[in-house]
Amino acid sequence: MGGWFVDIFVEYLIRTVVRIVKRRGSSTWPVAKATVTSTACPNAVYGCDVAEVDYTYRVEGELYTGTNEKPFILHNSGEDYVRRYAQGTEFTVRVKPDNPAVSIVREGDQIGSSMLSSQATGV
Repeated sequence: MGGWFVDIFVEYLIRTVVRIVKRRGSSTWPVAKATVTSTACPNAVYGCDVAEVDYTYRVEGELYTGTNEKPFILHNSGEDYVRRYAQGTEFTVRVKPDNPAVSIVREGDQIGSSMLSSQATGV
C-alpha cells in the first residue's frame, strides 16, 4: 500500500513540475477566449488521476484546439475541477505569439471570470 501511494505522489510531482516549466514566460502571451468541448477525469489504473479539459479557440479567424491536463492526488478533487468547466463554458487561454497552435491555461487568468465567480461558494 505504501509503494502505491509513493507512485501516485511521484507522478503527481513530475506532472506538476512539467506544467510549471511549460507555463514559464506565458504570462506575457496574448489572451484568447476558449470554449470547452469536453472534460474527463478518468480513474487512473496506476499513478495519479489527470483531469482533462478539451477546448477550442480562434486566433485571426483560424480555429485551434487544446487540452488542459491537470494532475490530482485525489480523484474527487479532479472531478471537482472538471465540473467547473461545463461543455460550452468560455474561459481564457494564453496563446504563444509565434505559434498560435500552442496555448496554455493559467489559473490566475480565470479569477474574476464568470465561470469561476459563479462557483465561488463551492470551490
